[in-house]
Amino acid sequence: MEEHLVYSLGERLVKVKSVDKNLYRVTVDNKPIGFIRKIDGGWMLEEYAKEELTAESVQLIGDKIDRLPWQFTQ
Repeated sequence: MEEHLVYSLGERLVKVKSVDKNLYRVTVDNKPIGFIRKIDGGWMLEEYAKEELTAESVQLIGDKIDRLPWQFTQ
């Protein structure tokens, strides 16, 4: 599955890629920063490589994923 741009932080681009059902790899400027998972309608941090992936950013990214049209076809 391909990566999808979910939002930008100034000049930095945040992208997600589905790697398993309800599990997404998160990258910033094409550098992996961690994984987030959707459980029971909410989003949680699965694994992280950089401090940029905070509880607040996980919820923001998850909200953006929920709004993507491809989310509903998986």
